[in-house]
Amino acid sequence: MADNFYAVNNLSQPLAQLYTAARYAEYEAWLKLIPELEEDFELVSEQCARHYGQSVKVVTKTFLALQRLTSELPQLYAVLQKHWHLDFPRVIAIDTALSKLGNDAGEDIIQEIDGKIAHYLTPRLENQQLPSAKRISQRVRELVNEFDDRVPVKDPRPQRRMVKDKLTANSSSLAVEAPHEEIQRAEDCVKATADALGITRAEAMLQVLSGDTPAKDAVTKLVLFSAKDIENAPAFLQGFGWVGPETVERLREGATIIDADVAAHAETASYQPTDAIRTFVEGRDGTCRWPGCSVPAQNCQLDHRHNFDEGGPTSPSNLFALCQHHHNIKTDTRAMYIVDPISDVVYWLFEDGSWVSDTAQDGPIGRGAKNWLQTFEQKIAARRKNAQENAHELANAIDEFYKKRAEEDKRQQDQRDIIDELWVDDVKLAQALLREGDFEGENPLHLNDNVFALLEAIHKMGLYLDINDGIAPWARIQKKLLEHERAENERRILEEAEKLAHELAEEIMKQKEKGNEETEKSEESEEPAKVPTNPEDPPF
Repeated sequence: MADNFYAVNNLSQPLAQLYTAARYAEYEAWLKLIPELEEDFELVSEQCARHYGQSVKVVTKTFLALQRLTSELPQLYAVLQKHWHLDFPRVIAIDTALSKLGNDAGEDIIQEIDGKIAHYLTPRLENQQLPSAKRISQRVRELVNEFDDRVPVKDPRPQRRMVKDKLTANSSSLAVEAPHEEIQRAEDCVKATADALGITRAEAMLQVLSGDTPAKDAVTKLVLFSAKDIENAPAFLQGFGWVGPETVERLREGATIIDADVAAHAETASYQPTDAIRTFVEGRDGTCRWPGCSVPAQNCQLDHRHNFDEGGPTSPSNLFALCQHHHNIKTDTRAMYIVDPISDVVYWLFEDGSWVSDTAQDGPIGRGAKNWLQTFEQKIAARRKNAQENAHELANAIDEFYKKRAEEDKRQQDQRDIIDELWVDDVKLAQALLREGDFEGENPLHLNDNVFALLEAIHKMGLYLDINDGIAPWARIQKKLLEHERAENERRILEEAEKLAHELAEEIMKQKEKGNEETEKSEESEEPAKVPTNPEDPPF
């Protein structure tokens, strides 16, 4: 199986080969120019800047980034040497973000971050689109925030200020800074005003600020992506980025909750997606799915990959964020894309036969990009909480086991007590057995062999009991068993009686024979009687 690679070092593309060779040569040149630790860094930077044709600031950033790359990030450096895909702006972006850790970061922290950055910048697909310097910087800042929550990804402070900058001799800019929800509300009102008047948003804002036109009311919607199973974790605010727990709690008041796990499988018969479906797709894609396009997903159109009028469903599996420009290219069939349903990877196919893949790693709920920015402290707390919850669940399960066991023991004891009082009240006994019996599974009627005799007696007495239908098979089996047992007992009794009669007869015969023998012996031992000669004389 061939190794994966980025589009910037595709060996089948001459342009990619050319720039890969150029990056390699540029690295080789700069690595030879890195100052020694004891050299005058300022003078070396000034000299290189003169010959390089760039500012001292650019040269300084390049030297610092290369020094960190070669001495502190061996895993990332190995990935770079294998692919030669990272240009200097991307390496500088990594170094700038890592600098926020300061000098106190331990080797274990640097090693772990190095491994995560190396994994992030290792191609996982063939002809994969390389993340931009801005995206890489954002990802590294998020990693830094995991280890030091004092380093925010962005400044979360709610501020209200207005800054005016002169851009050219003929134009200036006016920037307003305020809390997220206030800016969003103002933006929605400006958009509504522009749509109502048929003018641009900039013109609408100027007219509203100057008082020429009143602002139109608009419904403001803020989309916040937060983890369901992690407490006090930062969340992703659509259009702004990552925000802290305080902002999360403030924005959740009165919010409409959408379960992303449910929305992922939702579908509507309408061409227009529901709010839940749109929110999920925007959170999954993050940006336009055209390779390298950075237009936010919330400013994109949702494209039916399989056309709706051809039977394509309006569901997340068939909807993908495309900006207006790239949506037009796809609609004009100048390019098309296919989606791997397992990995969610998008493959773009172009008219010239070339293609490129997009991993969509930027959405806060995108596959492989679910990172809720936990600090070490939060991770430890979450781990301990999970361990405690698991222990409690186990304890509850044990308690429930012994509770059910005690209930079963009590039920069996109650039945034994009922059986012990068998002849106290036969009717009550039968009723109790019917009440307590579980007529599923094992034979519930094994406790008393006389139950059917009792039921028969009850029936003859004119008493009718509600008997569960489930007892009928057991009743038939038990009745046959009782009949067999009764017949067996009768056979044994008869057999025993016959045996006793035979033994008695033999004993009587033996006694009779013994008596005859004794009689004969006594007769032989006696003297013969004297017969009188005179008939008149008595015999004695």
